[in-house]
Amino acid sequence: MILRVLLLWLGLTAAPSSFAADVIDANLNQLYTNATEPNGVLSIYKYQVKQSQVVRVYLHSDNSSSLRPLLAVFREQRAVLSVQLPIRLEKNYFYDTVARTLCPFGNETLPANVGTDESAGAMTVELSCFSPTPVAYSLKAYLLDNFELTLGEQMSLSASPSQPVYLRYRIPKRLDSVVVIVKSNDEICMTVSIQMIGCPVFDLDNNVIFSGMHQTMTKQGAVPIQRSNLDDFYIVFVVKPNDDICSEMMSIQPASGPVHLDTRIKNFTVLIHELPTDSAYLVPMGVAVGAILVIYVLAFVHVSWVSIRDRRRWEEEGRAAVFGIDEETSSLNNPHYSYGATATSRSTISGSTEASDLPSSSGVSTIAGQEPSPDDINQPGPDLEISNEDADYDTLEDAKTDKSVARSKVNLMVSDLSLKPWKLRDKKYHLYTWNLLTIGLFYALPVVQLVLTWQNTVRLSGDMDLCWYNYLCARPLFGIFAFNSIFSNIGYVMLGLLYLGMVKERELRYRRTVGAVHASVKTEFGIPMHNGLLYALGIAIMMEGILSASYHVCPSSSNYQFDTSFMYIIGALGMLKIYQLRHPDINANAHVAFGILALFIFLAMCGVYFNDVPFWAIFSVCYILVMFGVSVEFYFKGQWRLNRHIYYRLRHYWRSTTCISRIIPRFKGRFIFLLIGNLLNLSFVFLGIWVMPKDFPSFLLLPFTGNLFLYLMYYIFMKLLNKERLKMRTVLFLLMAIGCWVIAMWFFINAVSDWSETPAESRVKNHECILFNFYDNHDVWHFMSALSLFMSFSIFLSLDDGLQWVRRDKIVVF
Repeated sequence: MILRVLLLWLGLTAAPSSFAADVIDANLNQLYTNATEPNGVLSIYKYQVKQSQVVRVYLHSDNSSSLRPLLAVFREQRAVLSVQLPIRLEKNYFYDTVARTLCPFGNETLPANVGTDESAGAMTVELSCFSPTPVAYSLKAYLLDNFELTLGEQMSLSASPSQPVYLRYRIPKRLDSVVVIVKSNDEICMTVSIQMIGCPVFDLDNNVIFSGMHQTMTKQGAVPIQRSNLDDFYIVFVVKPNDDICSEMMSIQPASGPVHLDTRIKNFTVLIHELPTDSAYLVPMGVAVGAILVIYVLAFVHVSWVSIRDRRRWEEEGRAAVFGIDEETSSLNNPHYSYGATATSRSTISGSTEASDLPSSSGVSTIAGQEPSPDDINQPGPDLEISNEDADYDTLEDAKTDKSVARSKVNLMVSDLSLKPWKLRDKKYHLYTWNLLTIGLFYALPVVQLVLTWQNTVRLSGDMDLCWYNYLCARPLFGIFAFNSIFSNIGYVMLGLLYLGMVKERELRYRRTVGAVHASVKTEFGIPMHNGLLYALGIAIMMEGILSASYHVCPSSSNYQFDTSFMYIIGALGMLKIYQLRHPDINANAHVAFGILALFIFLAMCGVYFNDVPFWAIFSVCYILVMFGVSVEFYFKGQWRLNRHIYYRLRHYWRSTTCISRIIPRFKGRFIFLLIGNLLNLSFVFLGIWVMPKDFPSFLLLPFTGNLFLYLMYYIFMKLLNKERLKMRTVLFLLMAIGCWVIAMWFFINAVSDWSETPAESRVKNHECILFNFYDNHDVWHFMSALSLFMSFSIFLSLDDGLQWVRRDKIVVF
């Protein structure tokens, strides 16, 4: 009994005049201007719609309010859509006009190849408002004739925040993938979404990201779609109420109170363009690999020719030099020869006017900077008798073996900086190779894991703003959005491997010609042969390719430093290699070099997130301190150390020198070079403080690449100044490297994306493929920069080949 009374009471209270509906048989494509009944009385418009027809409804009201809005419900056979006027988007944006496309009948269940039922069904529009006074409105329901897009045909559309638009497209079976290209002349922010066929369609700003893939755009956008993922889909266009997501500066500042806007309309075009099939990718990929294999063949021909030339040069020059050393060594080891005879013998053989080196008390032959091997050190030798009077003074041998005295000479020779045992030095430089392999392994594995996780996150979330691709030339394959940007890094890996092979061949050739002839030749002639840094350079080039490919799995500001870090390493290793050529004893240890590089990589990471005045102050101090330390090392050739004894050394220097000698530099050549280099580096620091570039990691590449180029030019200039000839192949490598770098930099500057901007702004720079309908500007940059690095570091393989049979005490240090 109580339940019956309760039901009766609910029926009476829930039966106001709103159930008294005014039903109107309406016609499509006809505008109805009317007003609502007071107190929520329904006005119902009934339309007859076929299942194959797509209906769009337009509704406008000038005098509805947010307190008593005009309510509209659109009922279909299997879907219901409700709106209210004014429609509120975000916080303070209100619109008096709304236009929505109703979900077509049967799209959830009917496959693309099955015809639709042409029987008509009812569609109703129910309008009501709980205002005591009538609210005027305008209503129109009309058919969409061009709801489905056609491949290759461009369609012009317009949309606003309250009037979203969506279309349908079915990928033909003959295609593997297509790209949806959207272009506009204005910069109004809009979201483009790709959604599965079904109802409801999420086409408002507050729900468009709930389904499918979506990206923001202003002037240009593109979405590549694989048929294996979606063969039939909706393309939804939703205009944002403001531009804060697409731009760093909001073009519309939110007002403190409600703002009614109906003029924010975006005009755009949409085009479906077919992408190459998966099998068509084989041609551009094969051409790239084939071009690199041609370089392999040319390198093999070049190495074979150089090997023949070296053997011929050994016959012409090497034998005479080695036989001279043999004769000299045998005379030094004979105890019956006097010191004067030894000096005369050396002068006769080598033409040197410099006094001879004396054998040490252990019997080790130390000829003009010769580095005794461990076997030589243990050999017994004659005991030399030295008078007590002579013992009170330093002999010439004492001066030469004292590295502090040797390095303080104004005119240093390579023999003065190659006194340490060769095996000890070579082991030191091979630490660069093993340390870099270890660093690369521990660095690359988490990177690959992380970017693959990001790629999976993009696929699951559908948020295409997480990765900064060139969507106009993104070629999907194996579930990767831009496989072309990954494959184009193969040049780094293959050319880095080729470089390692050329270094190994050079090492074996040296052993066959020079090292196999006489043990002392290694330590007497030419620039000391150490290949550890060259191997490290080859590995660094390969790691650059691997990490660059990892970055391009999902390029963004969060992982840009992955491959940039190895760019820093390549630049630093190049400078260290040039310095090591004539400073083998005093080059930096591997752990020190990589420790400083770790500092710069840390600063690069901080520059991405804290690009403000305090960061630039800290960076400037760190950079200047490193610059000062490098300058001191280069100027004093390892004589000064920044340790606890620095104060006593400075005090001793100040007391033992005159005022004039403190002002006038003792090593004028080094001073001029350091002055120019430090001025350029200080200019770089001041430029950074003034500009504060958003892309700090790229900006930090300038000192590494710039200093490497400056040091190489200085080295070549000093060689020519000291009348050291450059080999023709060295000049050719230099010219080809410069040409490749010029071409590569053009493609790098003409970027097709920029993670320092918002995703929508970056897409404005997106460009179609320029090579084989597969590679874009950045892909060509990958190939050309890999070739440029290979050419640049191939210079090191022949830079000092002209000094192979020149005595080290005749090779100037600079």
